[in-house]
Amino acid sequence: MLDAVKLLYSERPAEKSGRVSLWVVKRDASVGKPLLELEKVEVWVTLHAGQEDLEAYAQYGHAGLRRQKVLRISEEIVEQNGVATQEDLARLLGTSVRTVRRDIAYLLKQGMRVITRGVYSDIGPSVSHKVVIVEMFLNGFVYSEICRKTQHSAKAVKRYVNTFGRVVRLYERGIKDAEEIAKYAGLSTRLVNEYLELYSRLGQKTGCRQRIKDLLEQLSSRPAYPGADKSGMKKGLPAGEEVR
Repeated sequence: MLDAVKLLYSERPAEKSGRVSLWVVKRDASVGKPLLELEKVEVWVTLHAGQEDLEAYAQYGHAGLRRQKVLRISEEIVEQNGVATQEDLARLLGTSVRTVRRDIAYLLKQGMRVITRGVYSDIGPSVSHKVVIVEMFLNGFVYSEICRKTQHSAKAVKRYVNTFGRVVRLYERGIKDAEEIAKYAGLSTRLVNEYLELYSRLGQKTGCRQRIKDLLEQLSSRPAYPGADKSGMKKGLPAGEEVR
């Protein structure tokens, strides 16, 4: 049953196409020691996200695509108990540390904080840029506005919004534990907690509540993956059996 639910709700397939591994400083490593002496952890990051990256490049050019990668990669590292330095990001993206710093400053002006070792050491974990984007959607921004402001592809923005909807859907079906939702949805517990906090904060706000309702109805009206029926459950499951 768990495998079927994961097929329904997971944000993306588990394969490592377009992904690379690297060693970074462990997230809770001590501050003040030389970098070479700190404990490291191996992480996998999405260097190439296929169609999403192609769309971002076509719309926003090389700089826009690079900024999207800076956000994506830094958050994927944090979700795997690591934290990147600006030098890590520069090496991975084949650019200079100075350019990465400019990208980080640009993104911060747009309300999206890049989580690097320096930032994490100073203020701890920040809200995911995915949550920032979903909040814009709930507050009435249309997809084209969100894409322009965040320099993300429409495909990426819609995926973040739909994933938020699936998390809420599981929560409303009675799965209240964030770790359990994370297992079903194929997400990190950290991101699920942030989505649930957003739902708790904006779920009763009139305009946001209607947008969430419309989103859940939209998700319920179509199969979540090839082979699912209109109820969203995998074909072949016993009648009446559903996510609990």
